[in-house]
Amino acid sequence: MGDLDRAFQNWWKRPDHFARSTWHKKDINEGFAIRDLSVRRLNLKWGELFIPTCGWVKFRVTRAWQDITSASSARVTKDRSGRWFVSFTYPTPNIAHEPTGEIVGIDMGVAHTATLSTGEFLDTPELLSKGEQRRKRRLQRKLARQVKGSNRRNQPKLAIAKLSAKESDRRKDWIEKTATELVRNYDLIVLEDLKVKNMTRSAKGTVESPGKNVAHKSGLNRSILEQSWTMFCQRLSDKAANTTEQVEVIFVNPAYTGMRCSKCAHTEPKSRKSQATFLCLACGHMDNADVNAAKNIIAAGLGVTERGGQSHAAPTKAKHSDPVKRTTNPQAA
Repeated sequence: MGDLDRAFQNWWKRPDHFARSTWHKKDINEGFAIRDLSVRRLNLKWGELFIPTCGWVKFRVTRAWQDITSASSARVTKDRSGRWFVSFTYPTPNIAHEPTGEIVGIDMGVAHTATLSTGEFLDTPELLSKGEQRRKRRLQRKLARQVKGSNRRNQPKLAIAKLSAKESDRRKDWIEKTATELVRNYDLIVLEDLKVKNMTRSAKGTVESPGKNVAHKSGLNRSILEQSWTMFCQRLSDKAANTTEQVEVIFVNPAYTGMRCSKCAHTEPKSRKSQATFLCLACGHMDNADVNAAKNIIAAGLGVTERGGQSHAAPTKAKHSDPVKRTTNPQAA
């Protein structure tokens, strides 16, 4: 069965999961698959892949050569910055994990990408230098003034794509390394079930009913998307399901986690004095606002893991029940 036939079969059988096939477009999802692999090694860093109608093409070896030779197929893709990649189909090796008995709750935020209930802050590193940021903004202004479809417009467009690719690569590298470290160190990880798509919805409104604080909301949306919460949670779930020993990831309802006191469970919006300060109006407990939220998240996770048990920090005003979304490794159970 060809790729097109397989794509239509998948779409007909599971339209909720697979999208309908579309025509190829320039610089959008460019790539193709290779079924019958022929590879040969040139030296320690370089190898060659035989591509039909193209011949032997060199590629940089970044994985064990045994994994490449035992792959069943490969896919050649091109990103928007003009870089070509080849990925070989091979089972992902399990992440080494020894049971530690440690549990952690993680609060996703803008000031800090992730805050652990242990008090540790995980921040995305600077993705672009100050000079690269200024250059990118200058190129974006230049691109906005040029005529769409013109040849001279391709030059700043490609330069912006290269800077964006560098930014994306650094973000992905940090997420991969951070998620691996968390999976190795903790047996239970509790996250918020955030609806990022709804949170970053535009506030412009309509002509009849215009929105308020549109510029502020637009800046907040950019800050949220730059943190890549969805990718972080997804990679954490994927890695937890691919460990040598069982690691469980639970998603709980995020409502009231930032307003609830982690010590007395009193819920009051005014207790959060600022972005970084939480002062309970009932018991006087003072803590970092993100750390307090992370403690509430882990308490909610412990509440849903105990059979019939109540959360350690049950809300005083909230009437919802925490949804249980689990990610575990069935082979390690």
